[in-house]
Amino acid sequence: MNRNRMTKAERRRYLRHKRKMYRIEQRAAKRKNKVSGQFMNRVVICMILAAFIFTVVMIIVFVRIGQEPSTLIENVFRFLSVEGGALALIKSVKTVTKKNSDKQHEDEPDDTNNEEVQG
Repeated sequence: MNRNRMTKAERRRYLRHKRKMYRIEQRAAKRKNKVSGQFMNRVVICMILAAFIFTVVMIIVFVRIGQEPSTLIENVFRFLSVEGGALALIKSVKTVTKKNSDKQHEDEPDDTNNEEVQG
C-alpha cells in the first residue's frame, strides 16, 4: 500500500495493525526468552532427597551410638521447611500475577469496533 495516497481511515487501520503486530511480536519474544519452570522442581526434588538421606543417616547414627543430635535434626528440618515455604510463596505469587495479567488482556476492548465515523 502506498502510504502517501491513503485516506485517514486507511492510515489509522494500517497503524493500528502495525501496533498490534508489534505487540504480538514482543509477547512472542518474551515467551521465547522465558526460562522453563524446571529449576523450582529440581530444587524441591533435591530438598526431598536431602531430607530422606539425612533421616537415614540419623537413624544409622542413633542405632550405632544410642543418642540422637536433636538440635541438629530440629535445625535441618526447620531449614528445609522454611526453604519449601519460600518456594511455595514464590510459586503462588507468580501464579496470581500471571492470572491478573491474563485477565487484564482479556478485558481490553477490540480495536475493530472503535473506528471513527467520517461524515
